[in-house]
Amino acid sequence: MITVIASGASCVSFENYKYKHMKKIYLLFFLLTAGLTIYANPIQTPEIQISELYFDNLNNWQLELEYLFIDEPNGITIDSIFLYSTTDSVKLPSYAFIGSEGIFVITADSLTSDFHIKRFGDTITTISYTWGEPFENMLIFGDAAGASIGYPKPGQSISIYAQRYCKDKVPNIGFINDTIGILGTLHGIVYDMNFEPVRNTTFRLDRSFETSENGSYSARAYARPSTFNSIHRIAGHSVQYIPIFSITYTMEPDSLIAKDIYLLDSITEGVNDINTKNNPVAVYPNPGLKNKALIIDIDLPVISSDIWLEIIDLKGKLLKKKKINKKLSLITAPDKNGAYIFRFLLDSELISSKKVIIK
Repeated sequence: MITVIASGASCVSFENYKYKHMKKIYLLFFLLTAGLTIYANPIQTPEIQISELYFDNLNNWQLELEYLFIDEPNGITIDSIFLYSTTDSVKLPSYAFIGSEGIFVITADSLTSDFHIKRFGDTITTISYTWGEPFENMLIFGDAAGASIGYPKPGQSISIYAQRYCKDKVPNIGFINDTIGILGTLHGIVYDMNFEPVRNTTFRLDRSFETSENGSYSARAYARPSTFNSIHRIAGHSVQYIPIFSITYTMEPDSLIAKDIYLLDSITEGVNDINTKNNPVAVYPNPGLKNKALIIDIDLPVISSDIWLEIIDLKGKLLKKKKINKKLSLITAPDKNGAYIFRFLLDSELISSKKVIIK
């Protein structure tokens, strides 16, 4: 009897070992398969970023938050959002996300506890969680240590554009940010290495501009603190990066700042030639799946270039326009099956056009 029990115990022990061992194999196979699937179809973690901050005449604040890469049908959403200032913290109420990208606005009255933002300078942080993983976004302004921009004057807001915060004299809380109200003007003369004016040449700092017959220029610039150590010279699809004597300024909306520009290298032709035949842009997977992520791969100096993607249906209707800020980006595919044209523009000039099939 003892032998039988011992034998039975040995059999049970062996079966347990076998079960656990096979379970590990299945788990390893699942993780490997999942890893390969994610590699082939990368998932972008949802993000929350501070897109605009506004104070009214009574110093009551409104904070606009933008959400990105939500995919609720597949369980990819934001579980919780926490908001911090230098004095307070609060968990935000649950919000209904409409689509993969959008904005919502919070005020002090919409929160369950007191939350203060200092009018003349503060550090505001959002931390959002997806599957327990945090994503952090921060705005430091005014007289707060480490501020990237000053406090908004009466009638102004601080809004994000081209991945940096600007002063905005036309606040549009609750709407997608644009360039209306966030530009001033930079003007002066561009000189070459011999201190001669550079005539009839197209350059770019924040935005493109062309010098005149006497080398003078007038360029629109974002209303924010800026420092430039180089400039882009543009000729057709050619881009040359030229070092300059550093220029630093703090622009306000509609203000005018004089800055002469001195090149530290000569102008050359055919540098970094951008030729649409070389296919500088790739979109994949193609065909793609509706409402799923598409990868945009751009072989261009994206960070310093004004590159936009336009998605157009075959009837010519513009469905989406999005600024591309990284060489490798994700964008949500259209929500209907069919063929679409993906147009890529650099400084308003077409550099690539792709036909993308969505299933």
